[in-house]
Amino acid sequence: MQVTRLSLGSVVLLFSLSACTLFPFFRQADGDGAVSPEGNSSARAVLELQNMEFDGESLSGRLLVGVKEGSLTLDKRLVENVSVELKSIVDCVAHQPIDFLEVDSFPEPPRRDELLTLSPGYWYGTDVRFSLFDEHLTGKQPPECFEAELQLRAENGSVPGRLHVRAERSARPSSPLDGGVPGP
Repeated sequence: MQVTRLSLGSVVLLFSLSACTLFPFFRQADGDGAVSPEGNSSARAVLELQNMEFDGESLSGRLLVGVKEGSLTLDKRLVENVSVELKSIVDCVAHQPIDFLEVDSFPEPPRRDELLTLSPGYWYGTDVRFSLFDEHLTGKQPPECFEAELQLRAENGSVPGRLHVRAERSARPSSPLDGGVPGP
């Protein structure tokens, strides 16, 4: 068995990236679908994912958060896989769990000015991007379509909102212009 040693400088550099240190881990989706809300919060959030795009590797879009009832305090940064998570990822056709990458983030705790309390009638939005599949890293071809549950985690740790998401791979980009040269 070969053991790789990291130099002290590499270890220090690795842990000094405090704002968003990212470590990818493989994960098998549980495929169980939605579960009941967690925590003791009485707030109920409404989630919308606008301009959703799945390019075969990442799911991105504009996440909007509103409140149906109660008040909700959240981290305005909406850090992927911390404040906002994708769970229960399954293939659209086979309805079987799909292996996907889960990138863990270790952000600093939010400062007071990074916390936002929403009440009914108000919305907050930001762009999100989830890196889920990497054929070069895993050797597996990403799905053409998947379904998942997007969960919002409030500052107190509760999950006040969930959204069912169905993502189909976006049309592949057209080939670069050939400058008028006929193709083979």
